[in-house]
Amino acid sequence: MKNHDQSSRGGFVRRLLAGSDDGVAIITVTLVGVAVAGIVAVLAINTVRNYRESREERQVGEVLLLAEAGLDQAIFELNQDNAFTTVGAMPTGLDASGEEAWVRTQAAGMTTIPGENGEYVIVKPEGTDVLYSVAYTPGRDIPSAQVQVLKADLYLEPPTPGSPFLPSRGFSSAGNLTIGNSGSAGVYGTTGGVHANGILTQGGSATVEGCATAYASNDFAAGNPPGCGPATGYFEPIPAVEPLLFHSLSMYDLCVEGGTGVVRAGPAYSDTAKAASNGLPCSGEIVGTPADVGWQLKPAGWDYQGGAGVFYVDGGSVNLARDSGTGTNGATIIAAASNEGTLACDPATGVGSVADGDIDITGGAQLTAHASAGDLALVAGRDIRGRGNANIWGAMLAREQIGLGGTPGANNALIGSSPCNTPGSPIAKNEFSGDASITYNGGLSIPGYGVLNPVWNVSIDRWSEL
Repeated sequence: MKNHDQSSRGGFVRRLLAGSDDGVAIITVTLVGVAVAGIVAVLAINTVRNYRESREERQVGEVLLLAEAGLDQAIFELNQDNAFTTVGAMPTGLDASGEEAWVRTQAAGMTTIPGENGEYVIVKPEGTDVLYSVAYTPGRDIPSAQVQVLKADLYLEPPTPGSPFLPSRGFSSAGNLTIGNSGSAGVYGTTGGVHANGILTQGGSATVEGCATAYASNDFAAGNPPGCGPATGYFEPIPAVEPLLFHSLSMYDLCVEGGTGVVRAGPAYSDTAKAASNGLPCSGEIVGTPADVGWQLKPAGWDYQGGAGVFYVDGGSVNLARDSGTGTNGATIIAAASNEGTLACDPATGVGSVADGDIDITGGAQLTAHASAGDLALVAGRDIRGRGNANIWGAMLAREQIGLGGTPGANNALIGSSPCNTPGSPIAKNEFSGDASITYNGGLSIPGYGVLNPVWNVSIDRWSEL
């Protein structure tokens, strides 16, 4: 049977070939068809593979662009609100893989932001100068999604100040103001006026030389000299007092590290190579101890004991006492609150949430503003309280209130810039008590002051892929 079958098949092929040219054509077409089918199959496989690879390459590009869009969005938010964050503090001591794992975990539990060809999440840890963008294409819940994590190190540049603010009054209050309760109390001098964006109250028979104006009631209205304008119903914009805005003047940053006081080079330190390039407080090189520059860190806060320079106290309160010994050395003190990044003021209730940043003037302290800081003597992140017979020459600015119970000085311009008061703070309202008085003869220049609602400019220093 086997030989018969082979003979039959062979005979068929011979007959087909011998029969006509059509047989050759049939075989040729069949072979060509098989070849073409193989080529088509290979092309189809390659096409599918190329399409898949092209799609993946396209998604890789799309997810990178999407992650970059997340960084851009975060920078926009930070420039609207420097305190913008989306998550709590990031754990310390993470290596690169641990950092990425932490960021991905945080992003997985956050609401995504839709973008072109996908979605992204902004991870901005609290208290750090870095941010992350995690992008997903085509979507986070797609099993085969492309994921891109970008990290950006931030550069913070203080806002460019406007023209130096030239106070036109001896005391400007964003809230209420009470002047003294005795005949010797008051505001004197050739430009010694006062203004309150709330109620202006006269205690006893206190005196105000110059114009006294207020938005609400004004006890001094009848005594205003000619040419003062409306005594009530007048609202005067008072620039916010932000210690960080004056940090560029700092020669010495007073910092608490591990419970110990250290002095670091500020932006205006004599050797600029030691000062931090980004200008942030307490980020320059250590240049000494507090005692080296006339300071001491005590349990109650910082004690100024005499020394020339511009000092930025990075959190805490300051005591300016009888034995300060400042004389004509020239010193400007800027005291920041301990919670500069999270403090708040609710104008509707008048309640603030500022921690520390007070300056307490006692005894016979003598202070002249440092020459490099113009006429700026004191900046308080919260309150200034003055007692005794101290003499302060220059401008005294407080974020919240200034309360005086003595006679601090020869030529002063006082500003309490907030209508809010933090419960439990040293001073509850702007007030001259007893026979407190100041003199203002005009002309004080306050460098770096005059920007309403200052916001630091935030940009990306460098970014990388995780």
